[in-house]
Amino acid sequence: MSFGAIALLIVYMASASVLEKFYGTGAVMKWGYHSPVFIGLWAAAALSGVACLYLKIIKGRRLPEIAFATAGIHIALVLILAGALLTHVFGRQGTVHLRTGETPVTEYLDENGMASAFPFAVSLEAFRVEYHSGSYAPSDYVSTVKVVSGDEETVTQVSMNSIFRYRGYRFCQAAYDDDAAGATLAVSHDPAGVAVTYSGYLLLLVSMVCFFFQKDSGFRESLRRVSGKATATLLLFIVPGLHTGVSASEVNGTSVCRAELKYLPKEVAEEYGRMYVYYNDRICQIQTLAGDFAMKLYGKKSYKGLSAEQVLTGWIFFYDSWRQTVGDGPAGGHKDEIKARDREDAIMLVCSARLLKIFPYKDADGKVTWYSSVDTLPLDMDDSQWIFVRKVMSLAGESIVKKDYASASGIFGKIREFQEKEAADVLPSGARIGAERIYNAIGRPGAAAMLCLGAGLLLFIFCCFSGQGPVTAAGKIAGKTVFILSVGVFVYLSAVFILRWYVSAHVPMSNGFETMMLLAWHVMMLTVFVRKKYPLIQPFGFLLAGFALLVASLGGSDPRITHMMPVLSSPLLSVHVMCMMISYTLLGLVMLNGLMALVRHYASGKPADRQAFLSRMVLYPAVFFLAAGTFLGAVWANVSWGRYWAWDPKEVWALVTLLVYAFALHGNSLKAFRRPVFFHWFCVLAFLCVIITYFGVNFFLGGLHGYA
Repeated sequence: MSFGAIALLIVYMASASVLEKFYGTGAVMKWGYHSPVFIGLWAAAALSGVACLYLKIIKGRRLPEIAFATAGIHIALVLILAGALLTHVFGRQGTVHLRTGETPVTEYLDENGMASAFPFAVSLEAFRVEYHSGSYAPSDYVSTVKVVSGDEETVTQVSMNSIFRYRGYRFCQAAYDDDAAGATLAVSHDPAGVAVTYSGYLLLLVSMVCFFFQKDSGFRESLRRVSGKATATLLLFIVPGLHTGVSASEVNGTSVCRAELKYLPKEVAEEYGRMYVYYNDRICQIQTLAGDFAMKLYGKKSYKGLSAEQVLTGWIFFYDSWRQTVGDGPAGGHKDEIKARDREDAIMLVCSARLLKIFPYKDADGKVTWYSSVDTLPLDMDDSQWIFVRKVMSLAGESIVKKDYASASGIFGKIREFQEKEAADVLPSGARIGAERIYNAIGRPGAAAMLCLGAGLLLFIFCCFSGQGPVTAAGKIAGKTVFILSVGVFVYLSAVFILRWYVSAHVPMSNGFETMMLLAWHVMMLTVFVRKKYPLIQPFGFLLAGFALLVASLGGSDPRITHMMPVLSSPLLSVHVMCMMISYTLLGLVMLNGLMALVRHYASGKPADRQAFLSRMVLYPAVFFLAAGTFLGAVWANVSWGRYWAWDPKEVWALVTLLVYAFALHGNSLKAFRRPVFFHWFCVLAFLCVIITYFGVNFFLGGLHGYA
């Protein structure tokens, strides 16, 4: 009954997430997630689960014989559901709009648009937007509010990831008015539901940790079965790194010989690339902009052997020569039209100089603003500065026309000196600039993706059809070569991760590119450090890392470094993303292990028992990390905007994935999962839930997590 109710819930939630796309959130909330049928299914699953837990684990056993970790996990889930029920019945959500200087507000609007009274009065004393140093990118939104209750007055601040609690009410920063004289705060009143739910989260975390030390746990049993067996030997495969990037000009049918192009000498173009520019709401060197510009036009950071700086300066100073390198594009679908329009926009912004905000100006208050040579300049700018900004690039252009490249290079150096003088307080440090130049030189992970996919595919095929035998000299050389290759990929990914972290000044986990790179890093770390005990992880590791890097290198992934949005600036987010990526990594390994076991079984009749134990051993930490990541995300949401669960499609599918994989961990109750072939087929198909959770939701269902 318990598993039947959960199966119905999985189908129910999956269907509701799709219907939301067509009928809207309000309708699905009313008739789906808040309906009596949905609540009744959860109640049936919880009550029957408690009865099953009592009969299987507690009844007839002495206290020392009870598996407390297993019992604690299930009791924690019941507590979480009880907290959710309390929130649904007694919790109140809404918003309150405040304006500075206006009368204190004594009521707020609930979810249904009805007015609900506060037992106190709230007013807005001030509102401000804080920015990253030397940037217009917001770092935080801060409301100073005053609460009056009788003779008691409280003045405090509400900002992103910093909520205000008062007499059971929680206030979170939600929005602000265009004139920055008003703010909208999210209001939540749910003391009972949050307390019970958080108790469940804490018990779940403690119980999951203790489960790995429980002597009779399924994890310990699978670990004993796997550790006591010999493992297969891997063969040497030397796979050359392939780079399959095709330039936009080749796709568009245009082919221009390098000899026909005009371009600056490499050292002059590099001098231009060392100038600073205000780009993507941060200050960096033009080298970064040049790389993004080349990627936008040609799909790689070079063209015909010319560097990104030579490409950028070629378009700026020799437009007519370069215009033929980008055609009109194929008369394809809507996506092709969008890409062609994006390229034209990038060319227009660069060649009109509007994107090249390279001239800083410090006003009387010490605030630094960056301008291009064609922007409207401040009226109080010094005449000599005004002339410099307006004329200096024209002088550089004249030198280039005369092929006096030494003079042009000197002018670029003078501009950089001007920048360092005017914006010394906000420029990145020399170490940070050096790190970004190294990061730019590493390039996108396309070549690494093809290398990993090629190596992983060959290793996977070999392991599927190889038998166990004595380790030969060639086999030892093969193992060492594969190990060196995996270490090389791991070092490369570690360098990318660390450099991006240092340059961006935040943990790189905030967008699709960064999370895919993190996933690949996790996979290769496991491949390097666990290979001796579990050699089969090597083909799986290369394949998973290769797919992750391939996704990261696709045109839809944006590798540009930007400041993190204020709502994402939370340590909880970093831990949440880390847990989810570790879980996806392990679930991917389970899927590939199951696929290999099925190929071996059907091709040669080999039993799939041992690999089933291996999958179960990995599945326990995978599901536990998925549970921890999901509920840590709920805590982060509660801290950020006062609601720990909103039935967003990403949340729904994370829960669906968790429940689906939970079936595979209950072989003692569900006999079908004791059969290795069925178990492997289930793990292979269940990975579709992971794919939908990460890709399907992002690209088709949308929601609050569209950036993730």
